[in-house]
Amino acid sequence: MSEYFRRMFLVDMVESGAQEVSMDAISLNTGELLVHYMYTGHIEITTQNAQDLLEASDMLLLSALKQEIEEFLFCHIDSGNCISMMNLARLYGTEAVLRDARKFLSELAKEVIATEEIHLLQEEDLIETLQANSSQENNFCFLQNTVMDEKLMHNTSGVRLIQQAMQSPRSTYPPQQQALAVGDRDGDMWLCSDTNNAHWQPIQKPPTECWHYSACASPGGIVVSGGLCNNIRQRDCYSYDACDAQWNTLPPMSHARASHSSIHHNHHLYIVGGQDGQDSLNSVETLDMNTLQWSHLPPLPVGIQLCYLAIVSNSLFVLGGCNRGWSADVHEFNITQQTWRSRSPMPERGDGGAAVQFDGHVFVVGGTTGTCMRCDPRSNQWQSLHRLKFNHIWRPSLVWDGNIVICGGRNNDTIESYSPITDEWVALSLKMPMIGFMTFAVPPPPAPAYISIWLYNC
Repeated sequence: MSEYFRRMFLVDMVESGAQEVSMDAISLNTGELLVHYMYTGHIEITTQNAQDLLEASDMLLLSALKQEIEEFLFCHIDSGNCISMMNLARLYGTEAVLRDARKFLSELAKEVIATEEIHLLQEEDLIETLQANSSQENNFCFLQNTVMDEKLMHNTSGVRLIQQAMQSPRSTYPPQQQALAVGDRDGDMWLCSDTNNAHWQPIQKPPTECWHYSACASPGGIVVSGGLCNNIRQRDCYSYDACDAQWNTLPPMSHARASHSSIHHNHHLYIVGGQDGQDSLNSVETLDMNTLQWSHLPPLPVGIQLCYLAIVSNSLFVLGGCNRGWSADVHEFNITQQTWRSRSPMPERGDGGAAVQFDGHVFVVGGTTGTCMRCDPRSNQWQSLHRLKFNHIWRPSLVWDGNIVICGGRNNDTIESYSPITDEWVALSLKMPMIGFMTFAVPPPPAPAYISIWLYNC
């Protein structure tokens, strides 16, 4: 018997004489899982039910179950949820989870700063992080991105840490100029270090010059992979450090491919689909950017090339693409559970378009029809929005300066910016360095880096 019920029925409490006991704090679904656990000793813990089960196990004094949940949470901490994990761990006294979440916050400070969770950071955790962090640059970014400043001003330790951060020679506000790096299908790349001046400069090409490669933004620069070189599919991968202006060689993919898609998320590079010269591929692999080890993931339900990628929360969305014809299908990969499921298809195919994540939604823009569509992953519903003013086919898109931006394409050099608030497209004065098939567009960080790299499919 649970110690909770033992105390309830053996001590002189009202419940000891009642015919039934109401437990309003526990939902029906959680209650069913608990009953099954008490009879069988087995329970399925998921990211969706872990918090409810932790709360219930803590209330019912089910120490063995609580330990199982702690171990589950411990294995699922990342930069995108470490602050929530800290708050949850403190609430229910799970010390191991609290220690590991704090470690993530300390070691992945720059990534955590860019997440929506930063505003959930508690005052004591902020102060502890500032004290433990040797980088005054990171500390200043924390202060810029949290809502704790007023609270800290009433805390002696907080005032001292603010003063230290403000005295740092690198703690200046971000420069007003914005940078943009772009690349075309043939491997030519350019950098506009100040978009107000609209002067494009060539970027050194990767060590292996390819076309039909894939590229995506990463913290600090760009990652390129695969492609065609002398009509041979490649496995090569390289990362470009925007601050040092240098290419670094990464371990090669396990499968040579071109016309594939890639995206960076939470220290991992994800490679999806493509073609090997004979068939469209359904293979998916990921590179751990910390250990530099490749891993195979469950394959897509179908082979696909030239699809669009976006990540919302901890799910990878694969949209559209081509396999003997263009598709409007949408597949979602749960990174935590390592499972695929089909979602509602796009209202239209959007051939040659792009996808981005913005405010928890997936946007698909551009292509042959000039589409602009938004999907809410929670309701699994699509909404058609105002179409683009210009024709953007084979062009990248990104979130930049608070708007969705699409850059050039096969038939024009126009850059258009979309406001999700007003549902309007506006052409920018900045033009692309060329007209043609574009592969990527990323905002490289200045030195020091204060802007967040948004992840999207290139």
